[in-house]
Amino acid sequence: MPLKVYMTNIASNQLTTGNQRKLKHILDTNKIPYTEIDISDSKNSNEKEFLQRTLASLNQKMTLPQVFNNEQYCCDFEGILSAVECDSLKETLKLDN
Repeated sequence: MPLKVYMTNIASNQLTTGNQRKLKHILDTNKIPYTEIDISDSKNSNEKEFLQRTLASLNQKMTLPQVFNNEQYCCDFEGILSAVECDSLKETLKLDN
């Protein structure tokens, strides 16, 4: 099952927009499949609520993008950058190989 990447298509913050673009580039470059979940789209309200509940239970800030493997929280954008620097991307994303 591909990763879920929670993001928004109506970000007014250029940093968020850039981080989302960079995260997708990292995943694409490493040939890691993912599904984008646009939490600004009303049809994804259940996914948005899941994201908010999960991040609150983990004391994580509601910043985008966020990455999940199935229902398991993996990391935010900073976590992806750290994983790339430490050569631990697949472990951080909870991928088998």
